[in-house]
Amino acid sequence: MSYTSILKRVSDYTSKYGEHSFSTPNILVVGVGGAGCNAVTRMKKLGLSVPTIAINTDLAHLRTVDADKKILLKASGTRGTGGNTDLGEKSAILARDKIREMIKNTDVVFLATGLGGGTGTGASPVIAEIAKDEGSLVISIVTLPFTIEKVRMKKAREGLKKLMKVSNTVIVMENEKLIDLVPNRPLNEAFMVMDHLISYTIMSFVDMIVNPSLINVDFGDLRSVMERGLLSTILISEGDIRDTRKIITDALNNPFMNMDYSTADGALIHITVGEDAPLELIYSTVDTISSFLKKDANITIGARVEPEYYGRMRLLVILTNIRVPFVEKEKKAEVEEKFGIFTVR
Repeated sequence: MSYTSILKRVSDYTSKYGEHSFSTPNILVVGVGGAGCNAVTRMKKLGLSVPTIAINTDLAHLRTVDADKKILLKASGTRGTGGNTDLGEKSAILARDKIREMIKNTDVVFLATGLGGGTGTGASPVIAEIAKDEGSLVISIVTLPFTIEKVRMKKAREGLKKLMKVSNTVIVMENEKLIDLVPNRPLNEAFMVMDHLISYTIMSFVDMIVNPSLINVDFGDLRSVMERGLLSTILISEGDIRDTRKIITDALNNPFMNMDYSTADGALIHITVGEDAPLELIYSTVDTISSFLKKDANITIGARVEPEYYGRMRLLVILTNIRVPFVEKEKKAEVEEKFGIFTVR
């Protein structure tokens, strides 16, 4: 299925479920930095109705953002950090009390940001730590810059390591994947693909928790899978139920980052089908995906029947505690440096 079609489905989906009134659990979406704030604005346009907060150091940009609440971080004026991650971190620390006040009494905090810049990279770990200290389940959804942006990528990797320490799980999406997915799209439209995917991920989580399903997922299920998820990723696909194998293969072969999901010890598998879908379809889909994960992986299943999916299936999979090559490489380098181990290459 083409990504143009997927995006249309996302828009239809978010419009439909954005109309619900959410009560418990308390869910909050926080966008940090330019990329995170842009994502929040697009989520609002798609119909997201859970509370949102936009946090940035750039006053001019913050004024253009559509969010329920806004926080201007002021470490060095109001025109951004100039890519300085230390300033981004300092600005969030100075605003800690204000951030804590807005986040308290929240069950789940979705933190959306782009790593590589000063505010997103520097402030996001501080904000995530505040939310976690307040008892929230913190799910950070981040994008990494293109590999040709060497300076930004270096900052992003450092920021990712910090964010992993203070989030319950971090879902990573690589901008590099846009080259494969939408190489001929204008730049702004290409980045909108990532924003749509972030929106789709968050709204799917919300939908799974608060809206009844044939096979339901509650907040306790979400916490059990995501609480110690470390690095995570999202896989999506959709197609004709007569070719379920293709739907599964498309999902597994098109992750939004380079990774090894054979180490995944947790998974949220949410399936949407029409009234004609047999039980065996759900069972075999979950069984096939499970075969690629650790044998004792904690798997939570959600399933919904929607009339418009007659003859079709939409598959959303969140895998937790995956192995990412560049993270593993840096971990190994740190161990070698710490213990004085030198590898001959």
